[in-house]
Amino acid sequence: MQPKTSDRLHAAIQTGAWSTAQELLASFRLEVEASWRAAATEQERRDISDNVTGFLQWARAMTLTSREQARAHLNRLDRRQAYAGPHASNPHRGINA
Repeated sequence: MQPKTSDRLHAAIQTGAWSTAQELLASFRLEVEASWRAAATEQERRDISDNVTGFLQWARAMTLTSREQARAHLNRLDRRQAYAGPHASNPHRGINA
């Protein structure tokens, strides 16, 4: 049995597979819409709404956190490169002393 789209979307977001997550988002939306139409009561619709809202809030937090981590890493690399300067060539390289 194949995992639900929400499970695959969750895994993609958690691992930072953003292109996969983007592709799964459309399928997730279709599944949510189908569940909404199939809901028999207002309570079922409230449950769907609460679950989807909670999931999307988590996904947003994970995405923002990942972007912030990538930005911080890039800033650290930029600072290191600014102070590293060019590597001086070794005039003794290749000479057996």
